[in-house]
Amino acid sequence: MAGVSFTDDRDVQTPNFDELYRRDQDPWRVQSSWYERRKLAVLMAALPRERYAMVWEPGCGPGFLSSVLAQRADELIASDFSSVAIEQARERCDGLDNVRCVVSELPAVPTHRLADLIVVAEFLYYVKDLEAALDSLWSTLAPGGNLVFMHWAHHPEDAFRSGRAMHVGIALDASTRDAPRLVSHIDNDFMLDVYEAPA
Repeated sequence: MAGVSFTDDRDVQTPNFDELYRRDQDPWRVQSSWYERRKLAVLMAALPRERYAMVWEPGCGPGFLSSVLAQRADELIASDFSSVAIEQARERCDGLDNVRCVVSELPAVPTHRLADLIVVAEFLYYVKDLEAALDSLWSTLAPGGNLVFMHWAHHPEDAFRSGRAMHVGIALDASTRDAPRLVSHIDNDFMLDVYEAPA
């Protein structure tokens, strides 16, 4: 990734997500906020394919998006480094036989299979070494597969970087990998980009 660096050495106190999800299973009001519901609808409409054989959702949190992505996936692996979030995701996806929820933290990858869809939503600004995370994501994507990034456009006070700056960097990184951007949605408050892995 010549000329593209994502490592952030600033001292940022990121949230304690275990404690956050213990206090409130829906801290961002995903189920009730029009912003969140609209954002989810935009994401699902932006997916180029009707169905995917293997989907990975890193940073799945308590599984709100997972339960929706499962409708478009033959198999879905939802992962998060928070064991509390994963327990809640398992409860939310109970009865969905195509969903497996596992504790895992980037740059670790919780599957040996290549995914034909990876959805990365609302957490990369909390990852200190973004370069290593992106390497893991791209290396897990099958040729011709889709990699989706969706984040709040602003800068969370407890995060390493803003969504807007990060998506600019992700676009530069994707260009070094010869991965075309298929969809780009720029909103006042969130950004969504869909890339395709080189065949």
